[in-house]
Amino acid sequence: MAQFLTTQGTSYYLEQIIIKATKRLILVSPYLKISDIFMDRLQDAAKHNVEIIVIYGKDELKPGERQKLSNLKNLSLHYHKNLHAKCFLNEDLMVITSMNIHEFSEKTNREMGVLVKKDEDNNIYNEAFSEVQSILDSAEKIGETKSKPEKQLINQKSKSTSGFAAAGKAVLGLAGAFADSLTDTPKKGHCIRCAQGIELNPKRPYCEKCYSKWAEYKKKTFTEKFCHQCGKANKSSMSRPLCRDCY
Repeated sequence: MAQFLTTQGTSYYLEQIIIKATKRLILVSPYLKISDIFMDRLQDAAKHNVEIIVIYGKDELKPGERQKLSNLKNLSLHYHKNLHAKCFLNEDLMVITSMNIHEFSEKTNREMGVLVKKDEDNNIYNEAFSEVQSILDSAEKIGETKSKPEKQLINQKSKSTSGFAAAGKAVLGLAGAFADSLTDTPKKGHCIRCAQGIELNPKRPYCEKCYSKWAEYKKKTFTEKFCHQCGKANKSSMSRPLCRDCY
């Protein structure tokens, strides 16, 4: 059952969400000024190969914040100019709140929040997760960091073919410190209409035959049958080609 949170409760469960994340961690906050405690927790999560997605908006990141984030492994940073929502989640817990990830909010403001546990409030969790996915889909990707060349980010929104050893770190947009070190080797995916094996590329999740049929109408939300990554039966589309587990 969803639980009401005050300012202190929101801060507590935000920290718990970071601590208990095992696969993915998504932080949606218009304003970012990460406290030392939360940054320590994020560094611990990164060390355990947790994929971290941060979506922010409103203000351009200060150089100090960019530098902090650039030191985190397995992180992707996204900017959404119309973002006002605040939501923090891992695989099991979610907090929807009025509080930004900002030292001032944590220490000074009167905030409210709601804790949602996936195993107890599955419908609420899934609906909110879908909205976070929609925000992510419409956000601008600013940069990413990698701990291993073969490691793939959660959102699958873009792919670089530059080799880690050959190319080193590339400057990306406003977050110049972020490195892109994806491997050259194509990854195996599946056509979301017929499940045929193809190269993994979320921007083109169809085989040639099915793509030509889809291109007649080019409806990005048209419902297909399979997940592009794992190939399992799943309601997918050009705009959302992965199932929830693969995402």
